[in-house]
Amino acid sequence: MLAKIGDLVKWYETYDDLIVADAGPGLILKAKNTNYFNGKYENKLYHVYRFKHCDIKTFIDHNIESLEAQNG
Repeated sequence: MLAKIGDLVKWYETYDDLIVADAGPGLILKAKNTNYFNGKYENKLYHVYRFKHCDIKTFIDHNIESLEAQNG
């Protein structure tokens, strides 16, 4: 997912076996590209303000989804 600063998102915390442990709405505060294994893998990290917990946590791109309405 490509999100930008200020987007409303739903975040997911998962256990190691990808079962969802917690989820809720949040707001993207910062986005950062990451590369590892000499650029073989690329991901985006998002700093998300979690409304449910009133804190900021970092999520990888596949653990968030957009809450914005897709108009036309």
